[in-house]
Amino acid sequence: MTTKNFKLTIQYDGTDYCGWQIQKNAITVQATIKKALEDIVKTNNVNVIGSGRTDSGVHSVGQVCSVKLKTNMTNIQLLKALNSKLPNNIRVSLSEIVDDKFNARFSAVDREYIYKIKKESSPFDYKYYWNYPYDYDINILNNCAKIVIEQNNFYNFCKPSPDIKNYNCTINYSRWKIENDILIYQINANRFLHHMVRMLVGTMLEVSRGKILEVDFLNLFNQNLNKNMILTAPSKGLYLFKVKYENEQLF
Repeated sequence: MTTKNFKLTIQYDGTDYCGWQIQKNAITVQATIKKALEDIVKTNNVNVIGSGRTDSGVHSVGQVCSVKLKTNMTNIQLLKALNSKLPNNIRVSLSEIVDDKFNARFSAVDREYIYKIKKESSPFDYKYYWNYPYDYDINILNNCAKIVIEQNNFYNFCKPSPDIKNYNCTINYSRWKIENDILIYQINANRFLHHMVRMLVGTMLEVSRGKILEVDFLNLFNQNLNKNMILTAPSKGLYLFKVKYENEQLF
């Protein structure tokens, strides 16, 4: 048997998971995938590398992980075997065999998140949207989205940690749109910080409601203002939408 490096694109409903990353005494997406893979290849030392962490309750349309396995299975055979082992709220949508140097985290060029908001609540989709009962102004929201594009330091819009060396992010695009009465925020960047998207979403909506002035929103990036001005949106409306890689060599 040869060792192959698999790139797996994963979709999951994060409602019942304590985020992506393995934690003690908690059910996580990474741990669930790791256990399924270890059952398939009959070993207990599989290392599943994700493109990034998602918080408790956050969903994924395009999470990517890489894993090196000693197996004769093809990419399609692994996809089918893995989906047969995984619970219904996690699915592998694509399995590829990639160059040995590929790493789902460090080979990523950028990542995109989307956030979904509905005004009306429903018993069928309340886990997947922020049910936001207030009026909003899409033009004000997009004014705020443009401010986000121009920023680099997101210290005030994240959960600080001594493990973080810097709080700089390069934003490629930031925009709001309405589709079928659903308000959607899209943001693409080279990296994201803990709670960053949720804090941006919640605070921009506060500006739209007139709770915060646009100039105060701008100043939150430049000054250590009262962080009580920042509203953190709930995790259930957030999705890791896609991860971009360049120059990956497939076999």
